[in-house]
Amino acid sequence: MTMLQTTTHLLPVLLTREEVEAHAQELATFWKKLGYEEELQKTARAQMKARTSELVAQMTHLSLIVSSGTDYRNVQVETRLLDNGQVQEVRMDTGEIISTRPPYESERQLSLGPKEKTP
Repeated sequence: MTMLQTTTHLLPVLLTREEVEAHAQELATFWKKLGYEEELQKTARAQMKARTSELVAQMTHLSLIVSSGTDYRNVQVETRLLDNGQVQEVRMDTGEIISTRPPYESERQLSLGPKEKTP
């Protein structure tokens, strides 16, 4: 027999008990790292979803304003007691009557005092 050459091949080799335990420890470390990474990603996804939802809510609100051409604001309203006993609420910015209704009990009490004439 004549030897032609010596080469190296990647072949399975039985590990010692210590080598198996070392690989098991390394594997356990990777499982922990994987769990930690998955939790980080889960938290990040939840934060991104919350930010996206907030943006969509703001866009929806603005879309309603744009499409209707109106927005809700605090407007001064004058409450008037009419001669017929009804109460009228009038927007002070436009003069629009927003409601005419019977007086509330507290308004009836106020109406017992001196009457003011409105122009």
